[in-house]
Amino acid sequence: MIPVKRRYRMVALDLDGTLLNDAGQVSPDDAAALHHMRELGALVVLASGRMTPTIRPCYHRLGIDGPVLAYNGAMVRDSEEKGEALLFERALPARYADWLLDYADERHFLLNYYLHDTLYARDDPELRRLADLYAGRTGSVYHFLPSLEQFKGRDPTKVIILADPSLPGQFDPRRRDELYDEFKARWEGEVSIFKTNPEYLEFLNRETDKGIGLQALAEVYGVPREDIIAFGDAGNDAPMLAWAGLGVAVANAFPEARAAADYVASCTNNESAVARTLAAFVEDF
Repeated sequence: MIPVKRRYRMVALDLDGTLLNDAGQVSPDDAAALHHMRELGALVVLASGRMTPTIRPCYHRLGIDGPVLAYNGAMVRDSEEKGEALLFERALPARYADWLLDYADERHFLLNYYLHDTLYARDDPELRRLADLYAGRTGSVYHFLPSLEQFKGRDPTKVIILADPSLPGQFDPRRRDELYDEFKARWEGEVSIFKTNPEYLEFLNRETDKGIGLQALAEVYGVPREDIIAFGDAGNDAPMLAWAGLGVAVANAFPEARAAADYVASCTNNESAVARTLAAFVEDF
């Protein structure tokens, strides 16, 4: 694709593997580029599978404000300046969430349960290593309880089962990829199921993804899709890249993101791919 410069009114960015480098930081060049987009009048949107309280600090580090597209698009909140008003939410129906609660208890898996921007999990010392891994990566604060039975009948924003990463050529039904295959066979077309980090298996409302969340936000702000540029690297970013006027996969992107994108950057998340791509595609940059 030959770069054609134009004005964009919204730039949506995945965090891990895209805007954040492998050290979990935003490069000075990318930060400066996003500040320049704000000066040009564009809205900067951080879009992640993370929960709202762990996305907002990324804005603080950038020194800018903007809406949060959280939980892989299941929730959209406005900027801090606008009181973080809830603009969109589409929760996982209780019948699936309840089934997953029982499944995790019976099979002894760590289950992350997200309700009202709070993360709950059953307190199990044997599974704490996975909770520590998740908290360390995302900054999420766990609320550990003896049991999650009290949430039966509720509709959580999303649920994650955490399991050890799969190993090539070594089938193990308790590992992440094998669990993904099991649940895709069980709930294909009923629930949105995403593999994100190697340990995470995410469950959301079937009518939820980053593309749907971005469309909902764009409608609130009156921004047509052709005026939106989006960046991502993984399968959960693919719907957002496909829906945006210009979808950009960074050079380190997985095949699903590359297939959905209009353009694959020549730089990785460790090489300020966001700044370099914006410079190539944005008018007056």
